Amino acid sequence: MIDKDILIKSVKNALKEDRVNKDLTHKVLGNEAIKKINAVLTNKEELILSGIDWFNHSFKLIDKSIRIKWYFKEGDFIPPSQEICKVSGTAKTILSSERTAINFIQFMSGISTKAKSYLDILNNEKIQLLDTRKTLPGLRYEQKYATKIAGIKNHRFSLSDGMMLKDNHLKTLGGVDLINYKHNQTNKFFFEIEVKKIKEIEPALSLKPDILMFDNFSLSQIKKGIKIVNQRAKIEVSGLKNEKDLINLSKLNIDFISMGDLTKNISSIDFSFNII
Repeated sequence: MIDKDILIKSVKNALKEDRVNKDLTHKVLGNEAIKKINAVLTNKEELILSGIDWFNHSFKLIDKSIRIKWYFKEGDFIPPSQEICKVSGTAKTILSSERTAINFIQFMSGISTKAKSYLDILNNEKIQLLDTRKTLPGLRYEQKYATKIAGIKNHRFSLSDGMMLKDNHLKTLGGVDLINYKHNQTNKFFFEIEVKKIKEIEPALSLKPDILMFDNFSLSQIKKGIKIVNQRAKIEVSGLKNEKDLINLSKLNIDFISMGDLTKNISSIDFSFNII
């Protein structure tokens, strides 16, 4: 389910940013501004479609009479050169809102497409691929929605979704050995500890975490760490460098792989939007 309040607020902010209500081209359009036109969205490359509701609201928050006919649904794989949807309405609404609509769908589809490619490389349903909080300010909901559409499991949405002690927390506390906390596993939030060295695993396990994260471990260290943990906690691996790392990890007995790259370094999908 989409959080409509977040969706509408996000689209309103984007429309406000573009000042669609002060589009200077309306001065040139004159009476043609209320002319009924049709425009078609097509794609120049293959993609996983994501962001339909954001695209729709970019037009409908300006003019509820706009009609949009979709030929594909959210999450569909679409080969290149397809008519994806047709938008019908007044010229002024379509011309003013098109950039905002396309910005959302090209960005979100880019994330979903990249995420699906990583899942295909992993090719192991027993290991869950996780996104992270490495997102653009103000667009975390859209980015995590897009990864989820592709089949990724959302990790923490915010700091309140789980207790995760990372390297800087451990440095502040003086090291994992000095932490005075025992996790009650009946708590509604999960408890996770990041470890960077093999010797940190046993002290971390004594705190009864739900998850241990092996950060930037070599493949041999990960294999050794798995034996030490011996199913006393779930194992998450992070710090992947390339696709080969993902292939190697797919063969191991781990639970999660977290990848900041799922929401970073995104290539937006190349769409065209033309009046017909």
